[in-house]
This record gives sequence, structure tokens and C-alpha cells, in this order.
Amino acid sequence: MSERTVYILLTRSGTWFSRLIHLATQDRYTHASIGLDGPSGPFYSFARKYRYLALPAGLVEEHVTIYRREVPCCLYALTVSEETYLRLRRQLRSMYDQREEYHYSVLGVLACWFHLSFQRRHHYFCSQFVAGLLEECGAVELPKPPTLLRPAELCQLNALQTVHQGPLAGILAAPAA
Repeated sequence: MSERTVYILLTRSGTWFSRLIHLATQDRYTHASIGLDGPSGPFYSFARKYRYLALPAGLVEEHVTIYRREVPCCLYALTVSEETYLRLRRQLRSMYDQREEYHYSVLGVLACWFHLSFQRRHHYFCSQFVAGLLEECGAVELPKPPTLLRPAELCQLNALQTVHQGPLAGILAAPAA
């Protein structure tokens, strides 16, 4: 059986929302994305749709080249079976094709901070989306529901292998797993 690599990117961008999350949690990373096409992306997540506006937000495709190069990040590789990889790709493609139906869950973020599980149909925050997608497709077993996982807690998943930790600029030079 062949294996494929999925990438999880954790960042702390320095936007006002990222700074607010960092202030409240003291977490090293405040945003999570998932990529299926190599360490340089593209990555997918729930985030702002427009660069200078926090809202509206929803399911977006992210490219590492649009972030400031000094943004702190950690890139992880997750080895999955070909079957799991194809399930992830199908689910991600299906969601992305219908991305206008999906919205950022501001209430979900607040509930997560208070350790309360809150889920609404087609509403996600970044780490809930990444963790939920991985769990739903059979890539990982989570220690708690996706609605309660903060971005920084994703690095505690045993199956993840660190590819790069440091400034985002280093990702473009990181070797593929």
C-alpha cells in the first residue's frame, strides 16, 4: 500500500485577531491550515477572505508567499495511506467547491476558549476545520472533539513530524517529507 504526505501549517500572523488570540491563550501559534500538495502549499483553512478585513471570513485557499516572511510558523508532515489521502482530497475539494456556503465560526472560537463544544452546520474555525477533516477522513485520532482543539494543540498529535519550525520564509526551502 502506498503512502502520501499531508501538511499541517501552524502560524501566528500578527493580525489584530491573531494578537487577541495569542493574548488570551499565550499559545505560540494561533492559526492552522492543511495542505495536500507539498510544503509550499496551497493550504486551506477558515480565515479572512480579504487581506485587510477580518470579516467576512470562511473557507479560503492560502499561499505561504502572501504572508510576511518573518511570521513564526511550524510545518508538520503527516503520513497517511493513499486511501486516506484520496478521502481528504475529495472532502476538501467538495467543501472548497461549495466554499460560499461555509462561514467562520466566531462563536465557536469563543466557546473553545471557554472549553465549551459549540458546533453549527457549515461554520468552522481554523483548527476545528483541520482537526475535523483529519479525523473524519481517518487520518488521526483526536484527544478531544475538533470544536475544542486550539491551533497550538494540533502539534501534540503523535503522528505529526516537524518539517520546519521558525520564520515562514524557511518553508519555501524546507524539503518535502
